[in-house]
Amino acid sequence: MRSLLLATALGLGLIPQVGAQELRVRVSEPNRPDWVVGVLVTLRSPGGAIVARGITNDLARVRLKAPAGSYQMIVERPGFLDTTYVVTVPAGLDSMVVRHAARRPSFPTSLLAIPPQCMPGITEQTRSLWTEADRALRTVVTTEDEGLLSLSLAGFERRISTDLVVESEQVNTLLGSNNRPGTPRSGADLIARGIALRGDSIEWAAPDQTTFLAEEFDQAHCFGIGNGVDGREGMVGLTFAPKNTGIVGMAGTFWFDPASRELKVIDYSAANVPRDWRVERLGGSIEINRFQPGFWIARFWFQRAPTVQRGKNGGKDKVRSIRELGAEVTAVSVVVDTTDKVATAQAIVQQILAAQARVARMTGTVIDTLGYPVPDAEVSILGADFTQVTDRAGQFTLEGVPLGLQVTRIRKIGYRVQYFPVRLAAGGAWTGKIIVKKLPQVLGEIVVVGKYGKPEKYSNTGKYDGFYRRRAGRNGRFLTRDDIDQRHATRISQLLTGTPGVRIAFDRPNGDEIEIFGCQGQPSIWIDGQRLTGTTQELLRVLSATDVEAMEVYTRETQVPAEFREGTCGAIVMWTR
Repeated sequence: MRSLLLATALGLGLIPQVGAQELRVRVSEPNRPDWVVGVLVTLRSPGGAIVARGITNDLARVRLKAPAGSYQMIVERPGFLDTTYVVTVPAGLDSMVVRHAARRPSFPTSLLAIPPQCMPGITEQTRSLWTEADRALRTVVTTEDEGLLSLSLAGFERRISTDLVVESEQVNTLLGSNNRPGTPRSGADLIARGIALRGDSIEWAAPDQTTFLAEEFDQAHCFGIGNGVDGREGMVGLTFAPKNTGIVGMAGTFWFDPASRELKVIDYSAANVPRDWRVERLGGSIEINRFQPGFWIARFWFQRAPTVQRGKNGGKDKVRSIRELGAEVTAVSVVVDTTDKVATAQAIVQQILAAQARVARMTGTVIDTLGYPVPDAEVSILGADFTQVTDRAGQFTLEGVPLGLQVTRIRKIGYRVQYFPVRLAAGGAWTGKIIVKKLPQVLGEIVVVGKYGKPEKYSNTGKYDGFYRRRAGRNGRFLTRDDIDQRHATRISQLLTGTPGVRIAFDRPNGDEIEIFGCQGQPSIWIDGQRLTGTTQELLRVLSATDVEAMEVYTRETQVPAEFREGTCGAIVMWTR
């Protein structure tokens, strides 16, 4: 098992592929025609050496190259027992279909505490759990190393006070085939010397999937069995603790779903650190997830490590803050094997269908309050490059519009700007009429300069008078165009960063989340004096900071001006350029 582990996880021990032939294998469920994706298939020689390995792709196929001869083929997937075949690789190309066992392994029914004095290594009581952890991690690592998936990641770094209050946060968008920390140290080195190295400062490293696959891991830790609590209820845990107390090691648990027998999470904490470092707050987690149609990935990881001020002249080290690093997978796409003609042809069809399902169509007519068509009106989708001018009949058509909630803006000189939210479904179409109101005729030029601090550049418009009047009252937070330009922001949520009483969670699946402390519900969203319907999360996703000339933020109900108070305890008011 360990030779298989090393070859799979670390890329060592593969025998030379001299005169290799290609064996194409497809894996299905037993007694059913259902194909199985994300299965680890390994060829081993009669002597036990690994000859070839691979993961079944989205067509449940894998191609293995090996010299002609007889081999043992092991078919593995998380949560199931292995299936073993004896296969003969012919002197020419060949293919075969194999069935994978549907039997799930037995799990221990009793708990096992780690005694104060223990012998390191896997025991018979813990072997079934360790086998499942080993199998799941090897499947994830091989999937990543084979580059079968392209992952979109949101990497984050936070500085947290010792009271767990976020002091700063930075989010970066990443792209790759694996979700692992950028740890230059190997798993064997992390286990031998610990996750923290002392010097002029203390350097912390985060473990990844390969760390637990290192041959030294099970020999350097003691193991037990526990039940889940505090968010891990109902799970079965393989607990581990370091044998060496002279290093900053890892103690933690592999958590399994007892029904599916699948590894779900690895939790770990820093062991052998001073108790006043709040050891319960130091450590991290790796979450394992099955992505459709069947690939296994590390969906999320994070680590909390202390920023320590070293004591001078033998003095005591002190924790000043906590640094949290991590990354979360936000999107997954399958990498197409272009050397496989069947896979390529199917991928092209799937891409066409997916592209059609990701967009919608809008057709409509812009009319005034009397029902007459309004020609030459500009119709655009906020936050997207979709703009069209209505024809003589006031009609417009927008093709390829993104799905979900979209905000349509209609404007024409002499008419009030109209914002029209519409929710679009996959492959669907929207048809309707939009009414715009004529503005009253204004005699002469509006000139209001200096009043309430209004800049001269706005002297010929009264659009921003209310903004500067309310700003003079200092009852809220106000951002001018100059303030927005200084932030170099593209998203509305970025403009809200640092606002007292506002918490922002970036890069959620449906957009950034905004929470106002003490506010039950969501703040209302206003553009040019018109309230938009839809959730705050959806609206902030489709609006762009580049369209905003001024913005008002009210975080308490008592702050919200009467014109924006419609049963919400907060409001975000934007005025377009």
